[in-house]
Amino acid sequence: MTKKPADSPSISSRRPNAERREESMTLILDHAEAEFAAKGYNGTTLASVAAIAGIDTSLMRYYFGDKEKLFAAVFRRRGPLINAARYKALDAYRQEFGDRGTLEGLIDAFVRPGFDMAQESDGHRNYAAIVAYVNSSRGAMHSLMSEVFDDVSKVLIADMQRLMPNAPLASLYWGYHFLTGAFTFSLGQTGRIDRISDGEVSSSDFAGIADRLPAFVAAGIRALCNVSQGPEQEFGNTL
Repeated sequence: MTKKPADSPSISSRRPNAERREESMTLILDHAEAEFAAKGYNGTTLASVAAIAGIDTSLMRYYFGDKEKLFAAVFRRRGPLINAARYKALDAYRQEFGDRGTLEGLIDAFVRPGFDMAQESDGHRNYAAIVAYVNSSRGAMHSLMSEVFDDVSKVLIADMQRLMPNAPLASLYWGYHFLTGAFTFSLGQTGRIDRISDGEVSSSDFAGIADRLPAFVAAGIRALCNVSQGPEQEFGNTL
């Protein structure tokens, strides 16, 4: 059996630089995601991420610059994956039901991919908590929410208009506003409802939330549209 020469480079040292760079960046992003989810933006530092990732802080600065850019990179990483699943679900619902669809079904197609992914791994659960945090923030941080999620949100609103063509547009926007608040708060896994209910329900029960949220929000949107138009316009009864 031929032995490898003592000075032969190892497999890892012969890996392409791009592959090693990708591996290092993924390691940093995974640990940064966990830190931001657990401690929030203000409670996380480059040094704390470097410590749990087992790397030098200078390497993090080389790849990502400062904490703000690292946070943005974390936020941008999983968003496109969730959006792709949402676009697919919305398109499938539209193709199957067309104008016969319901608000419940439409909202389910929009929110369930996010809840499903949050059940898959700690990484997705951490990302869900970060999305909840960002959606309740203002200023530069909230611009990330718009950058990553506005386009798919506009598709949902357009589908809502298609199902409710006579509904006041302002009411549909308010409906989306309340939907995204309930949706992202639910992604936050705060544990508050666990304590209030003495364990009867759990804020981490993403399947249970996904089963209930569409009915709750759809009823609210119908009520908004009916109230804004008066009792003679019963849009909800046609869906």
